[in-house]
Amino acid sequence: MHSSEIFASIGAIAVAALAIKAASAIVVHLLPSNLQRYAHVSADGRPPWALVTGASDGIGRALADELSLQGFNVVLHGRNQAKLDVAKSELQKRHPGRAFRTLIADASTVQCVNCLQAGETPSQHSLSFDAIKDALQDLHLTVLINNAGGGPTNPVYLSLDDSSESRITGNVSVNVLFPLHLIRVLLPHLAQSSPALIMNISSMADAGFPLLASYSASKQFLMTLTRVINLEIALLGRADIECLGIRVGNVTSVSHNKEAPSFFTPSADIMARAALDRAGHGHVVVTGYWAHALQQAGLTLMPSFMANKVMINAVRVRKEAELKSS
Repeated sequence: MHSSEIFASIGAIAVAALAIKAASAIVVHLLPSNLQRYAHVSADGRPPWALVTGASDGIGRALADELSLQGFNVVLHGRNQAKLDVAKSELQKRHPGRAFRTLIADASTVQCVNCLQAGETPSQHSLSFDAIKDALQDLHLTVLINNAGGGPTNPVYLSLDDSSESRITGNVSVNVLFPLHLIRVLLPHLAQSSPALIMNISSMADAGFPLLASYSASKQFLMTLTRVINLEIALLGRADIECLGIRVGNVTSVSHNKEAPSFFTPSADIMARAALDRAGHGHVVVTGYWAHALQQAGLTLMPSFMANKVMINAVRVRKEAELKSS
């Protein structure tokens, strides 16, 4: 075979692989929702429950609303009782046939290594995963959505060397340690209630954005954790549990991003619906909203030096806007 034929074959294979990848990405957003496979009643007649972390507002609140429409009772997690009470009251009015509970836990206060080495018991600490597990024990829990998380604020964009130890530690606690331990203690419960769903909400910033070091890295950790859990379930032959990672782009929110919804910036309600529509098909990590997937595809197809420039310029624009607003 001549060298020209070899190169032509390699090119054809590359094009075919790219076409298959593109087709697979499109199919993800064409498949109908299969969330109902997790909205099943238990053998003893108990209704399905979902736990949504970070459910006071934003995407978490929207996820709770959509789950209620889909037949789930919902446990609303947050760290502010007053905000959770408002969310619970409003959701109860919208969904009188559903039941709601609140769960208070500050995700930024996962026990430190020094506390554990000192022999401190969970009861001595403000956050106890065993207490969370016990609080949910009577429920037929079929869905866990790890939505709580986010980047530091005031300012949002800050270089790593200018970031304080407490800023970084708190951010990693929320985005990494809290969902990691929550999955750890609730896996047996979900297995008993299977088929069950674990959904981990990430960000397109998990690609690695400048001035968002701890946030970007921690969100990539969450997606790696998603892949590992799926492999462990398959390896150990555990019950029917789907672990799904959802990557999210820019989303409007009453309390955070107050931009008007646009083509690439959906409302929290639309984003929540899109995320839940991805469930039940055996995906592992996907970009939840189709327009965000287009953005991701554009970056993927670019040469790395161009993609890096796009990310740098995007952060620069947002950093400048942040400075002007402050």
